Amino acid sequence: MSVPYSKLLANYIHGIVWSHIPDNVIETAKLFVLDYIASALAGYKVNSIFNKAITNVYFGMGGKGESSVFFYQKKLPAPHAALLNAAFGHGADLDDGHRTAQGHPGVTVIPVALSLGEAFELSGKDVLLSIVVGYEIFVRVAKTINPSHFNRGFHTTGTVGTLSAAAAAAKIFGLSTERIQHTLSLACLQSGGLLEVTNSGQMAKPFHPAKAAYNGIVAALAAREEIQGPSAIFEGDKGFLKAMCDGYNPDMLTHKLGSTFELTKCYFKLYPACRHTHAAIDAALKLRDKVSYSYSDIQKIKIYTYPAAIKLTGNIYLPRTVDEAKFSLPYAVATALYKGKFTLDELDTASSCTDSIKMLVEKIEIVSDPALENREANIRGAQVELYMDNGRVISERINLPKGDPEEPVGKEDIVIKLKYCSEGILTLSQQQRVIDFVENLEKKENINQLTGLLRKSS
Repeated sequence: MSVPYSKLLANYIHGIVWSHIPDNVIETAKLFVLDYIASALAGYKVNSIFNKAITNVYFGMGGKGESSVFFYQKKLPAPHAALLNAAFGHGADLDDGHRTAQGHPGVTVIPVALSLGEAFELSGKDVLLSIVVGYEIFVRVAKTINPSHFNRGFHTTGTVGTLSAAAAAAKIFGLSTERIQHTLSLACLQSGGLLEVTNSGQMAKPFHPAKAAYNGIVAALAAREEIQGPSAIFEGDKGFLKAMCDGYNPDMLTHKLGSTFELTKCYFKLYPACRHTHAAIDAALKLRDKVSYSYSDIQKIKIYTYPAAIKLTGNIYLPRTVDEAKFSLPYAVATALYKGKFTLDELDTASSCTDSIKMLVEKIEIVSDPALENREANIRGAQVELYMDNGRVISERINLPKGDPEEPVGKEDIVIKLKYCSEGILTLSQQQRVIDFVENLEKKENINQLTGLLRKSS
């Protein structure tokens, strides 16, 4: 009988140690921690209605004050703190992702590592090691079941995110290989998340990574107490792989496991909107810088992009709320063309956008072009064309948006992102202390200083 996939992954999680991680992976992991903090700051600001409701729910439950709830004074049990911090991290759609995994690993992994790290007073090395492990499990499992999983309407961040959170928690708890195998199995039993949330009720989308973080920790705690899960949870006749997709590639789970690090292949986001809008935003910004024209001279705007992008972001033309603005490709492109930017401010003003932006939105036609998404050729792009009154057509094509490994951002980009997301929450001094701490995270004996910086002092 072949070895279950859950055991093969458990062997990896149990066996990896700090010395196995190359320096470039450590540096990238630290940058993702800083990026997550920036995203959580943004999500705390823009998803305020959901945040107030969800914090009321979990603050109302009370419990042992183990871990900080970021931007609040209170501490909660580590699973509840991780849940809320994950919700903040996804609230502005600014968190990292992986294009072929089709989901967001950082927001399911980093809140778990920080909350448990604080509860158990762990070192920066322990936290970073668990983060690397969590990203690896997320990307490998997600690549195995996607794109079929996504096309069936599942939100990978919620489903596979439960497994990545569980892997990070299991590593922190120092579980045996057998207990880690059960952790993954119990995480599979709890995984969930549906993309219908991109059509309406968008404010609730952060509940997916939030519950993933919570359920992942619970899976590890339950396995530690010797609760057993199905041994063939992945490959079984009624297991995760067959239930979650129509077709899968199990080789993705273990190919070069331990010798490559999927974390380095994840992307950063510079715009607070669904990643499927980013290539078109980049194209619009380049068009704006490329030529001089009057907006009244534009007769028509065509946006060519791949079917998945249209499925998630092509249905809302004039958003009525911040939440709808994050999933409106027409609004994002029109705003980028008109303002030359797409930031948190543009989310805030979406419901009352100017007549000029409305005029541009009304001229937009979205065209499906499957050739703009090609995994093998590293294409996940968009083309924006402006049809002018004088007959001229101005065009810009982006194969991959900025932030992907092939179109990299630097540390300075993430620092800028952190600073503008921090406005009104962290002082300049606090911002710099966060940046300095994360920059030297592997040298820190206790991460509580970082979580303390992110907790409201009064």
